[in-house]
Amino acid sequence: MPYNEDQALVALKSLLGTVRKLRSPEGCPWDREQTHRSLRPYLLEEAHETLEVLDQIGQPADLERADLRKAFVEEWGDVLLQILLHAEIASETVPGTDFSAIAKTLEEKLIRRHPHVFGEVRVSGSDEVVKNWAEIKKSEKKQSADQPTQQASVFDSIPKGLPPLPRTMKVISKVTKVGFQWPDLNGPLDKLEEEVKELRAALESGDHQSEPLREEVESELGDLLFCVCNIAHFMKIDPEAALRGTLRRFEGRFRHVETRLTETGKAPGEAKLEEMDRYWDEAKTLEKGRQ
Repeated sequence: MPYNEDQALVALKSLLGTVRKLRSPEGCPWDREQTHRSLRPYLLEEAHETLEVLDQIGQPADLERADLRKAFVEEWGDVLLQILLHAEIASETVPGTDFSAIAKTLEEKLIRRHPHVFGEVRVSGSDEVVKNWAEIKKSEKKQSADQPTQQASVFDSIPKGLPPLPRTMKVISKVTKVGFQWPDLNGPLDKLEEEVKELRAALESGDHQSEPLREEVESELGDLLFCVCNIAHFMKIDPEAALRGTLRRFEGRFRHVETRLTETGKAPGEAKLEEMDRYWDEAKTLEKGRQ
């Protein structure tokens, strides 16, 4: 079904009016009390709930499932609400910060950074698009009166509030672009083996309760995680998505363990590890059968 722009505009106009009503004196007390700061946790929460839905979509046809389609529409709506609330709050005190300003600024940026679509530039593929995007972005920052003429570090443009995993991937991407990276995957794989050996050596070197050893192990674990992220960079894999997938599988398998133990009248804390391992392997076998 083709995209209906008229319907989208009508829906958006109605939604903008609803959000404005919620913030009005005749609106909702809770919505009126919200500030940019108080809403921060909800933006992260809604983004992560949306990611949970996206993790279930292997291809567009998966959205033919009614439950998944419903979750997709609802979660993106929740994310959109956060954008509209912030825009409405800003516009109440500072003119020119409403949703129309956000939309117009975004459109101008998209047109400016896609000269191969809206201009005369020709590209050979997505790699060249990414390269051009980075160059245009760099040029924009140099031209902005609010920015220094030259960045002091390649890391200056990375948001400091990013969680560790996405920040790590940004750091790796930045240093890779300036040539600080192995030429192929063998480098990070060898480094991974080296870091595992160093972690094992630290763990075997003394009292696990001693603070100096715990600090050393923490450092080695950090090095190991960074190395894993570098492998993810080479393979173009999102480590957060990979970890969420592992958690989803782990939880599903352990729920099977709990169910099987309940059938025998036991709780997980009452069963031996060998018995739980047997049900765990059973869950893995059932998983493979469903693939």
